[in-house]
Amino acid sequence: MAHPSVVAGKSALLLRSADRSAATVSALADRGAGTVLCPLIDFELPADTTALDAGLLRLLGGSYRWLVLTSITTVRALKQRAEALGLELVLPAGTKLAVVGDATARAAVAEGMSIDFMPHSDHSAAGMLADWQDLASPATAFMPQADLASGTLEAGLGSRGWEADVVVAYRTVDAPARPELRLTAVLNMPGNTAAAPPSAPVVDAAALIAAAGAPAGVDAVLFTSPSIVRRFLELVPVPAPGLLAIAIGRSTAGELRERGWPAAATAAYPTPEGLADAWEAAHATARNTG
Repeated sequence: MAHPSVVAGKSALLLRSADRSAATVSALADRGAGTVLCPLIDFELPADTTALDAGLLRLLGGSYRWLVLTSITTVRALKQRAEALGLELVLPAGTKLAVVGDATARAAVAEGMSIDFMPHSDHSAAGMLADWQDLASPATAFMPQADLASGTLEAGLGSRGWEADVVVAYRTVDAPARPELRLTAVLNMPGNTAAAPPSAPVVDAAALIAAAGAPAGVDAVLFTSPSIVRRFLELVPVPAPGLLAIAIGRSTAGELRERGWPAAATAAYPTPEGLADAWEAAHATARNTG
């Protein structure tokens, strides 16, 4: 008989909206753990989509050798704008696709795309630059990304002679986003639903502040991006004693460290299962050192 998870009976705080939380809620439920939701950030299309639309039209017309995707949210933005323009998000036969990691790959594949490059283990801009053998042959690329994206990949491509059209595909904003600009496109990913299961209660920012980041007695906070770290610590400068910070990846862990709250554990892979594994690892470490 399998032993129960060390997080069974505990709850974690996920700082996402219900429509982006189902997979993580399910992964934690599989381990006997609960989830409390508190959406702190949201995503909007740019107020002016001229550059994004122009790049998308060139992409679908075959003008680029590569499409470079660094987040699931970018896939959603492209799908939403393609639908608004009356187009299908189908890459031309001569266009290759590079993605930053597994989650983005799954989203792209779900939308009918094929992956031509993904870094082996370091799912970051640095990992892409280190592993991407095709970088030796300069090419054209379309790189839609977040307004808060680092310039690492853009600089790396430029230094290798690539011509990359970098455009803002979406903006990260405090929740809730403006209805007329909010990203609403739903990806065709297996198990993707419009909302998390009803077993995941939702609290607002006021409850988060009142409980020093631990509403409903949560044990850990699952951080899925540096921007969420920043927003959380703006609202809760001093988290409740004993509250664990779990990071989805190295950049998120770095943001926590820089702001004086080191991650108790960092996910080996930026997935719901990876976050759950990291939360379990944090408790296992505490037991072994306690």
